[in-house]
Amino acid sequence: MDLILIPGLWLDGSSWEKVVPTLERAGHRTHPLTLPGMESKDADRSRVTLRDHVDAVVGAIDACGADGRVVLVAHSAGCGIAHAAVNARPGRVARAVYVGGFPTGDGDAIADGFRVENGEIPLPDWSDFEEQDLIDLDEEGRRAFRERAVPSPAHLTSDRQRLSDERRYDVPVTVVATEFTSEMLRGWVEQGLAPVRELEKIREVTHVDLPTGHWPQFTRPEELARAVLAATPGATTAPIGLRQFHEAAGVEDWRVLGEGACAYFRTGSFAAGARLVQAIGELAGLDDHHPDIDLRHEGATVRLITVTDDSYGISERDVELARQISTVARELGVPADPSALQTVQISIDALVSREVMPFWRAVLGYEYRPDSPDEDLIDQRGRGPSLWFQQMDAPRPQRNRVHLDVWVPHDQAEARVAAALAAGGRLVTDQYAPSWWVLADAEGNEVCVATWQSRD
Repeated sequence: MDLILIPGLWLDGSSWEKVVPTLERAGHRTHPLTLPGMESKDADRSRVTLRDHVDAVVGAIDACGADGRVVLVAHSAGCGIAHAAVNARPGRVARAVYVGGFPTGDGDAIADGFRVENGEIPLPDWSDFEEQDLIDLDEEGRRAFRERAVPSPAHLTSDRQRLSDERRYDVPVTVVATEFTSEMLRGWVEQGLAPVRELEKIREVTHVDLPTGHWPQFTRPEELARAVLAATPGATTAPIGLRQFHEAAGVEDWRVLGEGACAYFRTGSFAAGARLVQAIGELAGLDDHHPDIDLRHEGATVRLITVTDDSYGISERDVELARQISTVARELGVPADPSALQTVQISIDALVSREVMPFWRAVLGYEYRPDSPDEDLIDQRGRGPSLWFQQMDAPRPQRNRVHLDVWVPHDQAEARVAAALAAGGRLVTDQYAPSWWVLADAEGNEVCVATWQSRD
């Protein structure tokens, strides 16, 4: 996918330099733009207009070829420029990602309130910004920013946005909330505040929280890149590490259990749970990648996993879908409770697993797991726990051949171990913690309390 990166005021294409490597490692072609008049501090920008900047973005879209679609990633005032480019080429833009800014409506200014000097807008003193704008931008970061800052053309504050094609509302949008939260943004939209009026008309808007200041490309570039990847069509099946999922912005409701990501939503009633399932079912893109949902009277467990020919795991698509599901749950007033999560696996110690597995496959109606047919059996309908056959070198007298593996959220594991010990259990070993603790009951029957940690 071609990703066109549009900077905000005072910045050129190099401002994306810490974001680009992660995007390109995922297989994308990046096009960080330096807009007209922003080539250097000495450039003549006195006659550069808002239309010139919009035309530069449209030209970049056209340069990507007549048949391909692009993703526009814009920062701050660049969001208004990107939105005008969407208006000009609605059929060519697969998604617009607006970082720390909003799409500017027809007749509005994309930026205002800044001092103009000699036909240009210099970077103001830091005291002119709000405290939340400067979060994570330390003294060294501010010094580097000021050194690279280029005054923006004055016309960007005086020229008015001109939009005419309502197909712009059909282009999906992801808003990355930085110095404000997505909850605050939804409140502004409900109030009909002028800067966000255009958002209310866009048919598909996904909200992502990335708590930092106004310039995440400097303060949290890796997290910003992952947010862009999650929003990018066609890249969503790219595998990511378990820690990478856990550290992604906007997935606080979710926990990695085994190889998938899970969330539990306390609905309080079957009817509320059914409404949540319906809302999840209406999300875009579920035909080729869908969640597994277990709906009960008091709540719903949602599991996300990407299955390919040779692996089971988590992908960028799962990150995006997790954020969308959390968003619809919040909109329905359904709280998440990560402490209620767990998955169970039955482990069988076998001297010759290939002789044992066919019996269990037949009696349970299970199937061999495609990527590990010599070790795992799974219930393809997701009704029962999986079976893992642990190959033994020699018999182990006085030890049971069947034990359980209980996967719990990493932040609940020690409490679960403590509860089991308090209930009469015995710690066999914690040498593998925090990956797993081996416990036993009073008669020696064993269980492993497992987490994703130290497995990435």
